[in-house]
Amino acid sequence: MVWVHRPVSGGGPQSAGFAYGTLPGHPERGEEAFEVEIDAQDRVFLKITAFSRHSNWFYTAGGIVARAAQRHITARYIEGAHQLAR
Repeated sequence: MVWVHRPVSGGGPQSAGFAYGTLPGHPERGEEAFEVEIDAQDRVFLKITAFSRHSNWFYTAGGIVARAAQRHITARYIEGAHQLAR
């Protein structure tokens, strides 16, 4: 875990989130953060921030496949958020 932001008690706008980094041995080196905010009009916003690079030459050589996998995972995050919002 890189950081955690917990919501505060009480009414009004709220936000919460967390971030984590990859562990040694993972094919990528990077971090991902997930933040949710509820504004004063009760609108919900999800922010996903991610950055990474390949951990070694072997994964760099498979860059096309790795990028496709990242796009697939990101699409699943977004679909999960849509399902939760329903």
